[in-house]
Amino acid sequence: MKQFFLCHLLCVALLTAQAQCVTPTETALSSCLTKAGVRNIVDTDKSWAQETTPFQLRLKPDPAVIAFPTTRDQIAAALRCAVDNHAKVSCIGGDHSFAAFAFGKPGTLAINLGAFNRIVSFKEGEKGLFTFEGGIRVGPAAKWLWDNHGRHFPHVRAGHVGLTGSACGGGFGSTTRFLGTTLDTIEEVEYMAYNGTVIKATTSTNSDVVWGTKGGGPSLGVILTMTIRTWKPTFQRAVNFTLDVGDVDLEVGTKALLTLQDYALTQAPDEWAIRWKLTSPPFSGVGYYYGDPAKFDQIMQPLMLKMPSGTKLTKDEYDFFQLDSYVAPGLDQPNGGDSPGRAFYVQSLTLTADKPFTHDLATTLYKYTTYAFKREDMKKSGYLDLWGGTTRNIKDTESAFIHGNNLWLIRWQADAVKNWPADGVDYLKNQMLPFEKALRDAGYPLRGYVNYPDTQLTPPEWKERLYDGNFDRLQDIKRSIDPMGVFTSHDQSIPV
Repeated sequence: MKQFFLCHLLCVALLTAQAQCVTPTETALSSCLTKAGVRNIVDTDKSWAQETTPFQLRLKPDPAVIAFPTTRDQIAAALRCAVDNHAKVSCIGGDHSFAAFAFGKPGTLAINLGAFNRIVSFKEGEKGLFTFEGGIRVGPAAKWLWDNHGRHFPHVRAGHVGLTGSACGGGFGSTTRFLGTTLDTIEEVEYMAYNGTVIKATTSTNSDVVWGTKGGGPSLGVILTMTIRTWKPTFQRAVNFTLDVGDVDLEVGTKALLTLQDYALTQAPDEWAIRWKLTSPPFSGVGYYYGDPAKFDQIMQPLMLKMPSGTKLTKDEYDFFQLDSYVAPGLDQPNGGDSPGRAFYVQSLTLTADKPFTHDLATTLYKYTTYAFKREDMKKSGYLDLWGGTTRNIKDTESAFIHGNNLWLIRWQADAVKNWPADGVDYLKNQMLPFEKALRDAGYPLRGYVNYPDTQLTPPEWKERLYDGNFDRLQDIKRSIDPMGVFTSHDQSIPV
């Protein structure tokens, strides 16, 4: 204990010189890992700054140690070291996290799964089952699948994102309306538990574990492999289009959004998707059509007849993977491309088809976010992604993460122009509060999205928004697999 306080005082005294100090816990963890033959680094290592720089530059991760296992035995050894030294464990499975959760809280043993990036297998058949290791990124997996089998899976919009992590948190993308999210395609998962045992789960065996993976996977253990369903495109070409209503007033812009919504609920095929900008005015969006390109003009006609006067439609046709690579930058680059990162704060909400935007709700959202944004030190950003489609057949109880019948995915954020301002989070949080109140007043539940975590939510808030009535069951699964809470490493981990 005396040694700890001396070290602490020394670090404080030398803070202005940016000196670093290894605590007894870090020393014990590192020594244990080194003895077990697992490469690891602490904050005195030259590579520490690089290895702990997250995509989310607003936050400064400070794990105790980062381990770099290369075999399953080394993962097991790392877990033994964590348990023996009463440390929490997190896994770094990619290069993209909106809240830097992969690094855990201070004192965490972060296990970098970068060496576990291999394709395991692909099984021909209607499901086209695709198995990969836990550290692979979206880009390499999607490109291998396309190059070797001409198949696709729904995924997030960046190639450098970790595939298993984004799958557990949703994995929303441009093909989600008709294929579901990556989460919806999970068939099997293989974990290493805190005690080194391997747990295999499928939709028919240990199905509770698969259910819990869909929303809570990182809280259950180290994901060794995951198996998902894939899809072979019906048409080899797809349409990329833009809708531009222009710099119209709020009333016209609101009516444009409601027209899109009505079209989505009544006439739009599931293969039709759009990302509508929340940073209006001007009011515009980028869309995708994966049905027969020859029928695109025909299916757009009913919408264009109802959109505000002067709305412009432009379109281009691309080979399927060419468009997929445009939607998800880095998909066709080595290891999914680069991720320079940025400092930002994000908030997310979802609306269901039975509780969609009303005129008043849409007006409130626009009025208090994009229209009220008056900052020079931050750049506003936000989207209204059309979900809908296949979610009409999904119930909230089918996965830990509640997303049944989702119609819209709302994302509001701002990026720092230079340094993140001290009041930035509060400023953006206050912009969303009127919309949240309007939803409550209208009898709408507040629902969120796991992959766009709001770091300011309290435990009761994120439990309600992400899991609602599923939380108790998810927590029971957590207790059965991780009774010591080893994988409870960040503020929105599932606790025991």
